[in-house]
Amino acid sequence: MNNPYRALPPLSALIGFEAAARCLSFSRAAEELNVTQSAVSHQIRMLEAHLGQPLFLRIGRRIELTDAGQDLLATAQEALETVRHGVRRLHAYTKPGSVILMMTPALAQGWFLPRLARLRAELPHVEPWLHTTTEAWVPEEAEIDIVLSDTPWADERTLSRPLLPDRLWPLAAPGVAATLPQTADSHRLDHAALLHDEGEDDWQKWFTQAKSARREFAAGLNFSDPAMMLQAAAAGLGICLGSEITAGSFLANGTLVRAAATPLETERRYYLSVWTRNLSRRAVQDLWIWLLARPDP
Repeated sequence: MNNPYRALPPLSALIGFEAAARCLSFSRAAEELNVTQSAVSHQIRMLEAHLGQPLFLRIGRRIELTDAGQDLLATAQEALETVRHGVRRLHAYTKPGSVILMMTPALAQGWFLPRLARLRAELPHVEPWLHTTTEAWVPEEAEIDIVLSDTPWADERTLSRPLLPDRLWPLAAPGVAATLPQTADSHRLDHAALLHDEGEDDWQKWFTQAKSARREFAAGLNFSDPAMMLQAAAAGLGICLGSEITAGSFLANGTLVRAAATPLETERRYYLSVWTRNLSRRAVQDLWIWLLARPDP
């Protein structure tokens, strides 16, 4: 297949044309571009030859744009501005101290963001770049430095360390919790509206552990994203069985409270993983050590 861009004129010719067309002067364009006037004239002649038509009318010592030149000027300015903005966006990838962190939206909202202000105060030379995704696997070529997930990496070129154990609590908005009967956990949620995510540790396990007589566990709203389930619970739509880690910010600001005194213990842990080669960079190493210390918000 032929490359559709092969027929395009050289970028340098478009830059020279844009400056000359905007200034309506080859000499002023040359000054602006810090080249000679003959270089600009050569670029214009090359561009006109490439397009097979004149772009300027030479009137004595003046120049004016032809209709085709007017048309091309608008196109060239738009295209060059797009390229300029695209190149400027790349500067973020080489920003000193940049460290790209990957985790789920729920972990970012509940555990990482509440610690971000302290991180910035204690590691001012580190520029964290947060990438949220539900993917658990990171290919080697991906530009990711540190990952927080519920599975360690199984690659000999990586390093994984356990970070946090997890427990699940019945969580509700304060107003909803206030309406629950003041009884033992075995009966406290027998008639509560439930919210669900797609985790294996579900309400049936919690009610069985609490020795509740409730036998209906499936009714209620379902969410594929635990963060959305927490938002729904905070909005008063029901009681969720939420991770104390991902619900950290909700519990801290009081938008969610524990609706029962008994958590569901799980075998789930969260791990920090890193490509070993990335630890040679000071910013990555410092953030790795800081995160492993599990600082409070």
